[in-house]
Amino acid sequence: MVTVQTQPTGNVWSFENEWNTAVCGCCYDVGTCCYAHWCFPCFMCRLHSRTNECLCTWCLPGGNTGLRTKIRTGFRIQGGVGGDALIMCCLPCCGAIQMYNELDFQGL
Repeated sequence: MVTVQTQPTGNVWSFENEWNTAVCGCCYDVGTCCYAHWCFPCFMCRLHSRTNECLCTWCLPGGNTGLRTKIRTGFRIQGGVGGDALIMCCLPCCGAIQMYNELDFQGL
C-alpha cells in the first residue's frame, strides 16, 4: 500500500475570497432586509441554527462577532476579527444579512 500526500500550493494561510455581497448591499432582497430589521432576534436565531450554533449565542457579548468570524474563515473570506467586531457592533443588521446571503451563496 502506497500513501500519496499532496502538498498545498501557495500560502495556505491566505484568505483569497471576498464576501458575495457588500455589507452595505444588504437590502437587495427586501423580504430578508425587513425580516432582519423588524425581528432581529428571530433573524439571528435562524442564522445561528443554519450554522449549527446554539440559538442563545447571538445574545452573548461577542457571539455575533464569533459567528461572523466562523463564516468568514470557513469560506476563506478576506478580513480579520477586528473588522468582524466593528461591523457587528456598528452595522449589526447589515452584517447579519451579509452572513445570511453568504450562506445562501454557498448553498447552506
